Amino acid sequence: MSIVGRNPESGVRLMLELGRDEGPPWTYEGAAYTPRSTHPLRVIVEADGKVEVEVDEGMPQDLKQRARQMVKAAYKHAEDDHQPPPRIIHRWRGGSVGR
Repeated sequence: MSIVGRNPESGVRLMLELGRDEGPPWTYEGAAYTPRSTHPLRVIVEADGKVEVEVDEGMPQDLKQRARQMVKAAYKHAEDDHQPPPRIIHRWRGGSVGR
């Protein structure tokens, strides 16, 4: 089954791209997409794996936390494989969001 559009039928889709500047820290720009909304965000990842998510005031706290966890997992997987941080992060997680 192919993915059509950015907003998922359920859960959250995270689409981020690493900036051109060398890190650490590494700065990702993109958005979190839910079935009914789009939330632009910036994510900063430190060399020690600390992840900070900068969002608009309207983004629900649980969605911000989920985005942080998704980026942290992508960074950790790269680190475990002795690879640099991913240039692009596209992830989807099911469940309800935006409470």
